[in-house]
Amino acid sequence: MTINTAKPSAQVFFPTSKAILRNIIVKVVFPMKAVILAGGEGSRLRPLTLGRPKPMTPLFGKPVLGHILDLLRRHGIREAAVTLGYLPAAVTDFFGDGSQLGMKLTYFVEKEPLGTAGGVKKCMDYLGEEDFLVLSGDGVCDLDLGQFMALHQSRRSAASLALARRQEPLEYGLVRTDSSGRVLGFVEKPGWGEVDTELVNTGVYLLSHRAMELVPDDGEYDFGKELFPRLLERGEALYGWEIPGYWQDMGDCGAYLDCAADALAGKVALDLEEGQGPIPEGVEIRKPCWIGRRTFLARGCTVGPYAVIGEGSTVETGAVVERSVLLGASVGEGAEVTGAILCQNAAVHSRAMVGPGAVLGEGATVGAEAIVAPGVKLWPGRRVAEGGKATASQVTAGQPASLRFSAGGALQGTVGEELTPETMVALGSLLGEKGQVALGWAGGAAAGMLGRALGCGVAAAGGQALVSDAPCPSAAAWLGRYYRLPVSLFVQQDGDIAQVRLFGGDGLSIDRPWQRKLEGALLRGESSRVPAGRVGRLETVAGVRSGYGEDAARRCRLSQLPLHPIEVWVERGEGANAMLASALVALGCKVYRGMGRGIPAFSADWGGFRLTAWDEEGNRLSPDQLLVLLTRIEMENGTGRAVAPAWAPTAAETVALSFGGSLLRLGRDGEAARQLWREQPWMWDAVFAACRICARMGLTGQTLSHLGRSIPRFATVRGEVSLRSGRGRVMGRILEGSEEASTPGEGARLQIGDGWVYLAPMSSRSALRIIAEASDMETAQELCGIFRDRAKRIDGEK
Repeated sequence: MTINTAKPSAQVFFPTSKAILRNIIVKVVFPMKAVILAGGEGSRLRPLTLGRPKPMTPLFGKPVLGHILDLLRRHGIREAAVTLGYLPAAVTDFFGDGSQLGMKLTYFVEKEPLGTAGGVKKCMDYLGEEDFLVLSGDGVCDLDLGQFMALHQSRRSAASLALARRQEPLEYGLVRTDSSGRVLGFVEKPGWGEVDTELVNTGVYLLSHRAMELVPDDGEYDFGKELFPRLLERGEALYGWEIPGYWQDMGDCGAYLDCAADALAGKVALDLEEGQGPIPEGVEIRKPCWIGRRTFLARGCTVGPYAVIGEGSTVETGAVVERSVLLGASVGEGAEVTGAILCQNAAVHSRAMVGPGAVLGEGATVGAEAIVAPGVKLWPGRRVAEGGKATASQVTAGQPASLRFSAGGALQGTVGEELTPETMVALGSLLGEKGQVALGWAGGAAAGMLGRALGCGVAAAGGQALVSDAPCPSAAAWLGRYYRLPVSLFVQQDGDIAQVRLFGGDGLSIDRPWQRKLEGALLRGESSRVPAGRVGRLETVAGVRSGYGEDAARRCRLSQLPLHPIEVWVERGEGANAMLASALVALGCKVYRGMGRGIPAFSADWGGFRLTAWDEEGNRLSPDQLLVLLTRIEMENGTGRAVAPAWAPTAAETVALSFGGSLLRLGRDGEAARQLWREQPWMWDAVFAACRICARMGLTGQTLSHLGRSIPRFATVRGEVSLRSGRGRVMGRILEGSEEASTPGEGARLQIGDGWVYLAPMSSRSALRIIAEASDMETAQELCGIFRDRAKRIDGEK
């Protein structure tokens, strides 16, 4: 390799990653080798990838892997190792030794999954001592590899990562860097609360031999999850840069169509000349589009814009094909195909219509005048009858809508649209594999319908569905925690909207990896079924209402001494407030239903996970203030340690430190915080929280107004900012130069004078959440306004 720079290398200035790209003028000759990871199955691309490995997915007349080999050859790389796993013969038979492409290919087949780094480790004897390139064989890219290598060499990095920007980065690994490109940290497949940058890992790396020495010789090992964090811990030079060029992970059928459209629009440099055929007369071509060889386009048909007509495809008279890819499929007279993928031998008969996002597998048939609704997938050989309408995917289970968990761990949607009985049966069957699944519902007949559908799915998978009398989500969480059930669910209906909450055996919302697994399985239409002899049962579990309250009263007592008599109000209503009243009675309180003055009053909402109180004088104690009060009680009467959510007020930490104790935050403090969260349900469960506070009043004889005055004075203001650009971009710009940019966990906390601001992207929409905290309301409002304006200004910048 030779690198020519405008100045001697020792004098090159690197103020920012973009400046690096401007200031280095490169002429690169690559003597290096590459490793192409090509073992993927491509389950999210089904039915397009059924029967073929993901790198063999056809795009413009050749497999996607072929375009990657073109990229390497354009940059002078002639030797590559190819790691294979799923259906390896499909790759080796097609490409052979690579000589026909002017390359030398060496294959390494994994008999069992080794992970990204583990697979490359098996190639080290082939690669030798020199640095080498790693990239995926199932993505679409034309990154400037010469520029990338120049940057890598300039910093003598143990590993360098090519980065790209994504406004919706949840499906990728975030990479946090400083202004020079040095990597500060990683967040693998983040939730929205963890997004503070748009820079994501493309899976294109330049690696040194010394980096690979840390990878075990055997077993599964991953670059993003294991090797790169370990390099950071050892203080090795690890850099990441946004490299010029195009990169797209072809993760699902929508991304596949985007890649095709981007290539036609000239956004990515692919070889579109090879495999292209002539355009016959009498055909209306709306550019851009691509017509392959040995296609038949009848006079009077319309093709384009953004249409790809692959080899062996047929489009009859009067048919319209736009923004679609045909891979050897046929479209009959007068039919319309828009935004769809038609696999080999799929057939759309005369005057039928196929909507955006639809995918027809090999040999799938749409009868004359039939309709395939947007997003529907037909597996190979499936058929829509003449004049019929397909509104759900025809797979092992069908549901085209994409469901995602909110930041609070819930699936939410409109009953009959996003949340259907078919969806719930599919979800129940996925959970039924765990064994016992507890179910509860409230709010209306639709909630009961969805809950029973979940139970049917559980039984269909051979699980045991335990239908409980839990009246609210917090009671369902308690049931799972108390009996250590693998999973418990609660369906809450509010008008046309329903919410499904899932809790693990610790009573907490299921973790993000499990959420992602369920999201993907639902999207792909997966489910689990057992033979008739193994179908599970639906059984009734009673006593949750009394058991929940009695357990809260027992666990929240601070002493075995008798309590002073306490009278309290509890807001009227069923669900969480009924449970709250029951628990306080079990504690020994005299409870009045309703709201009044003279004695403390409590109200639970958010399904039993948020508590609000009013003291004897009618002063409101917000959920934030009660969290600080509970921290104080824990310092004085507990273990000297308390746990709080990432967004909890700084006043809670102030209280903990004043007692010589500590406050752990979820996300920031890892598994230690999560374990303490399990042990202190009063920090997040309204029923337990009220019992803990009343137990303190009953033990000491103190009033709630006295306890309220014992915590620091502070005020919090909450706000939201709707964004037009990416949430990660705005978060990253706000945090530039701040140490919080590298802080793990959900959101970021910034100290501004004597106040604090907490920022986190919203999961449900393109917006930022702002929580400002100060000693008084006016200052908190001012801080909130400052960051709201800052976010709007950044959002408006190009």
